[in-house]
Amino acid sequence: MSAALAAMAVLSACRGAPPRVVERVTVADGLSPGRLAALGLSSEDLRQAARQAFAATPGFAVTPPEPARNAIRCRATVALLEARAILEPLPGGPAESAVPRAVASVELEVAPVDGEESAREAARWAEPMAAGEESTQALRRAVGGAARKAAGFLAMALAEAAKPDAKVIADLEAGDARLRDYAVRVLADRRNPAAVPALVARLDDADPEVVERAVGALAQIRDRRAVVPLIELSHRREGAAVAQLARIIGDIGGAEAESFLLTLASGHPEPGVRRAAAEALHELERRRRADGGAPPGPR
Repeated sequence: MSAALAAMAVLSACRGAPPRVVERVTVADGLSPGRLAALGLSSEDLRQAARQAFAATPGFAVTPPEPARNAIRCRATVALLEARAILEPLPGGPAESAVPRAVASVELEVAPVDGEESAREAARWAEPMAAGEESTQALRRAVGGAARKAAGFLAMALAEAAKPDAKVIADLEAGDARLRDYAVRVLADRRNPAAVPALVARLDDADPEVVERAVGALAQIRDRRAVVPLIELSHRREGAAVAQLARIIGDIGGAEAESFLLTLASGHPEPGVRRAAAEALHELERRRRADGGAPPGPR
């Protein structure tokens, strides 16, 4: 997604969300002080990059004189995960298109001062280096770009978490894969069974990360409507991925789950899958005994 489209997405996502006022930024563990010094960077550079990023991102403000009444007072941390000068090809270009670039990866975290749960996002940015330019100057620009990108991601994630379920479910159809990913995360936390059909549809998402996130969300909700779609997904997987799905399907339970696990445990060619299916079956039986021996059935 281009920078312009990303900015529009952040602005749209943040409408109606309470503003977050970042009162303090501290530097978290990342590159060591010695490594920072070798790159010509300092902890103060990181703090300033984070403050500027929050100030430039809709949904955030940095200690304004008169914050809005509904503003959420926050503390923030910044960590520099990567910073180096490299030769990098142009996006989608051949190896011979490589140009000197400064790259940086920055992680930002915000948490309300009243102790609510924090949110954390990381982003990478590559900045072209001019001929004869000192790498430190380009690295500072790359750190700033990565911080702005991470702040934008945080704003989107926090705005998504503030939406009602119906709007979050609608966002599962968004064109932006990152927004779909945030929607899946929120629905996984809320565990609303009403989201199951829309989450099942994401098992065919074009973005592999969204697919994996949807699997995890269905595992958390444990609604038996997800069993058959997860079984179908397992037919497109191999090895450890099938074993993982077997465990998830076993946790959800039901007659279809038990039949599938019996088939895996008795006939799958990979020992690890057979073992995972057998363990899932054992756990199903243990839960059944704990429930008084009721046979598996629709939830």
